[in-house]
Amino acid sequence: MYAFFPYKRMDHREILLYGFHFNFLLIFSLAVIRDLYFGNFFNSSINFIALITTAISYYLLHFKDKADLASNIIVATAVLPLYILIYFNHFGNMVIIYVIFLPLAAFFLLRFKKAVIVNILMYLLLISMLYYISIINPDAPILNNPLALINIVFASILIIFFGVFYHLAVDSSLSSLIHSNRQKDILLKEVHHRVKNNLNVIASILGLQASGKFDETKDELFRSKSRIESIAIVHEMLYKQDDLQEIVFNDYVEKLKNLILSMQASNSQVTIEVLKNNNLTLHLNTMLQFGLMINEMLTNSLKYAKNSDGLKIIISLEKEDEKFIFIYRDNGERKIEQETLDDSSGLGIRLIDLSVKQLDGNLEKFYDNGVCYKVRFNND
Repeated sequence: MYAFFPYKRMDHREILLYGFHFNFLLIFSLAVIRDLYFGNFFNSSINFIALITTAISYYLLHFKDKADLASNIIVATAVLPLYILIYFNHFGNMVIIYVIFLPLAAFFLLRFKKAVIVNILMYLLLISMLYYISIINPDAPILNNPLALINIVFASILIIFFGVFYHLAVDSSLSSLIHSNRQKDILLKEVHHRVKNNLNVIASILGLQASGKFDETKDELFRSKSRIESIAIVHEMLYKQDDLQEIVFNDYVEKLKNLILSMQASNSQVTIEVLKNNNLTLHLNTMLQFGLMINEMLTNSLKYAKNSDGLKIIISLEKEDEKFIFIYRDNGERKIEQETLDDSSGLGIRLIDLSVKQLDGNLEKFYDNGVCYKVRFNND
């Protein structure tokens, strides 16, 4: 359904526009079936043309992103077929009652000035048609039922006033809020962009320092550099996407693994697989903690885990009820005792433990044909 109605990325006007399209597709489809059933072939042809026009308008809206053009077409599709049917049926059926709903279509879908002009033209045309019918067919049922005409006028006035106040109050307020939120989103993206740049500058400085060092000092500086860059990736993804709160887990891990592998002297014997999970997303703060965790797990595996057939690392995230389960596993051949895994004297292990505590999660560490980490947590 979301593929045909992407409501999450729409404002209120676009949602209404989609709603009118779906409504008209249903109404005109039913009208064609009704008219064919009763043998009104002229009416059915008009409704069928309106149905095709609505489908074309939806195509322009959804696939070509031409909302303004679609708005004009759908209003014309609401007005013209109705007035054609009213005229050729000489006001002889109840189709005229739909006239009172046309102002809603105009006021909801068009800008205020254009909606007012459309309504004026529409009612001038209706009055002209009534006058013409009174001359050529003074016995028309509608002309001999003044109470029905008065009720239609009253209902039309009521709906027109509703449309006017909708524009002056609801629509203008919503548009102002949407504009304000968009400005805030732009500013927030700029903040993430600047944070990412600043973190990259710090990471570059650490890289420059590491180039003049040797052995353990150089290794620690590069590990600190990768920790900072793991955080920078989060901010980079946020300023490049529309959602500033959620990050797709697999996309992030793919970026992080490419970063870690690029820092290794040789990674031809290393395979890192991220299992598919229907694009599960995590909150910003949760993803920052996972960035640090996964960075430590990857660097530890690449440094200590060895396998004669090639090192393989598998990373997965699953959701069970309200809980998330993260699993990290490598195929290192050297058995590691549980006491060693539980030892938190190293900085990397301490960072992993601290990140799990920040998530209010539960961490399991064990050896099963390779080191395995399992974290259960809530995405709060």
